[in-house]
Amino acid sequence: MVIVMQKKNDTEHYTDELILELRRKYRQAQLDTQERAEQGLQEVSLYDGLCTIGLPVSMYDMEPWKRSVKYRGRTQPDVVITDENADATFTFSYAGQMAEGEKPEQRLENLRADMQKVWKQAVFYDTGMVMAGDLPVPWMDCKTFCLDCSLYCLLFLFELQGELVLGNFHCSFPQYDKWKPVVLEVLETIETKGGRNDERLSD
Repeated sequence: MVIVMQKKNDTEHYTDELILELRRKYRQAQLDTQERAEQGLQEVSLYDGLCTIGLPVSMYDMEPWKRSVKYRGRTQPDVVITDENADATFTFSYAGQMAEGEKPEQRLENLRADMQKVWKQAVFYDTGMVMAGDLPVPWMDCKTFCLDCSLYCLLFLFELQGELVLGNFHCSFPQYDKWKPVVLEVLETIETKGGRNDERLSD
């Protein structure tokens, strides 16, 4: 019996090389993200020193012109802190005053319900609570879609002098498994003036 070995044509060979290259780039991107996340956290002051948070040292304030391009009109957050590729990003915005007897987790649950009604294609995952000292920080995460990619979003709320601050971390979806534990660690570092860190902020 004669076995004939069929040689791959150029198209098949090119496709194999392309797949291997894409896999290599994906693995490298994961390693780069993990390396940035392991660099540690730096203390960042928000809202004129009314609160602080520990963010990855690779992150910095987004330039105003970039912010105006990425976040149009009324959707522009108060604070935008991002990495060098503008992929992994934290935003912070005031979300209104707390009603009497209201808890942050109730507001977040309402926000989740509203998002589920409007964002029909979004995939909603977990909800949870992180304690930053004695400050409760409820959170939720989801997958959203834009024109040419999908995003991982982790939203969280915390009280700041009678008002609620809405935080939003987002990154390209393939990076979520590297960033999620980092973001939950970040939430534990939130400190607000008038709370457990009032004495330190006044030093």
